[in-house]
Amino acid sequence: MDKVCVITGASAGIGVGIALSMVEKGGIRRLALVARRREKLEEVAQQCKKAGATDVLILAKDLSDLRSCAEAVQETVQHFGSKTV
Repeated sequence: MDKVCVITGASAGIGVGIALSMVEKGGIRRLALVARRREKLEEVAQQCKKAGATDVLILAKDLSDLRSCAEAVQETVQHFGSKTV
């Protein structure tokens, strides 16, 4: 069973670096990328797919809001399945 990696702050800086590193060096093929800026997340998702990711979920969420945090978890589990998260 493939692992899923959830990366917050994934639209810039360290978050982008972690996402790409998880794919390139960690062998992770399924990612949930979380940040506020959807357009930037889409760019990062494309970079991850070029690096070998097979399934990238984009979640444009403001994680300073508790409801958004809960939604991010729920949507990730719904997308990838409860046994993989």
